[in-house]
Amino acid sequence: MDTTFQRTDAILQQADRIAEALRREPYSLLTNDCITKSVRFVRACRRCGIKAHVVLTVGRSQACPPLLHRRITMPVVHAWGEVEGVRMEVSRPLGASGMWGIVPRDIQPMWRVRF
Repeated sequence: MDTTFQRTDAILQQADRIAEALRREPYSLLTNDCITKSVRFVRACRRCGIKAHVVLTVGRSQACPPLLHRRITMPVVHAWGEVEGVRMEVSRPLGASGMWGIVPRDIQPMWRVRF
């Protein structure tokens, strides 16, 4: 059982290295968004022999629209990669927020599709 844990840990470390390279790329809503980066992440993982999935979700998150100047809960569409059941955010550096103050890891899925 210990070897299974070590193998899973090694897979997650390798997947995290792939994810980190994508996180460092500039985010662009039109050309390099969370969906595009998640698909690229899964393809790179599969090339390395890692079983990975894209998770597309409609969720909710706290946002601060620029003209409103207060936080509101709003629906968002988001995607991430999943390896060994672990959510791997690739859209932005971990903990970084977008223009509306949404941190990707804080998005709470309401509906999701894995493919």
